[in-house]
Amino acid sequence: MKKLILFAMIIGFFASAAFAEINPRPSKYDNRIGFVTYNPDDVFNIYAKDGFVTILMFDPEERIISAGTGFNDGWDISQQYNILHIRPKAYIAKYAQDSEGVVVEHQDVVEPNAKDWNTNLFITTNKRTYIANLRLGNKKIHYKISFKYPREKHRKFLELLKKKKEAKAIENLKKDLDHVTVPRNWAYFMKVNKNSQDIAPDFVYDDGVFTYIGFRSYKTMPTAFLREGNDESILNTHVKKIGKYNVLVVHRLAKIILLRSGKKLVGILNNAYGFNPAPDTRETSNQSIIRGIK
Repeated sequence: MKKLILFAMIIGFFASAAFAEINPRPSKYDNRIGFVTYNPDDVFNIYAKDGFVTILMFDPEERIISAGTGFNDGWDISQQYNILHIRPKAYIAKYAQDSEGVVVEHQDVVEPNAKDWNTNLFITTNKRTYIANLRLGNKKIHYKISFKYPREKHRKFLELLKKKKEAKAIENLKKDLDHVTVPRNWAYFMKVNKNSQDIAPDFVYDDGVFTYIGFRSYKTMPTAFLREGNDESILNTHVKKIGKYNVLVVHRLAKIILLRSGKKLVGILNNAYGFNPAPDTRETSNQSIIRGIK
């Protein structure tokens, strides 16, 4: 007998849990104002009253697309931006009555009543869906129900944290690219063609990975080319400021580099090419940065 009672209690528990409904949490100032923590799988209760309007207030960024009930004749539903207005309403019922062989049509006004007006409400917005029970109350009534979105706040917090981390990573990357490296090789010689003095560098060195070509601010910044036999190809570079010099950073070492600007030409020879390599092969001064040809 005890087993049967326990089994019945378990069945009753799961039956009630299967139809669990959320009642809005009342405001500490007025219990006619309610709050619901949003969960797309929850069904919450709305208590309305004949002669009163109840409003649902959603996320300010939401816009209501549609709202429908299971009893459209008995409820007036209207929307504006992120606010839904709900009102119980009377409706006219039409029926025909046969009196002594004569069919007479009648119309009756059906007033809202708690027995027949309870239904459900389904709301779709541009961001979410909501499911509710519409209850016609007497003593219990909601004037306004607002929604809270803790998951959304958590998601926005994570997005903000991610952006901050990305911004920090970019800042560190810029610092790393701007880092002044230690020269390993100054054995560079150059030949300056006629009328090409304004693209002639003031210094050239390398750190075993990159080649650094410095110019005073009044000089023209040329384009760097790699010379291999009779072939030329443009080199991948970036420019940074070191003291009073604009430095053209070439993303490799080379035996011969040509600097061109229009008809102006300067040739640079690395006289120690291959004699003073870096202890390990790398592409940048930071191992976390990977150079790519753009």
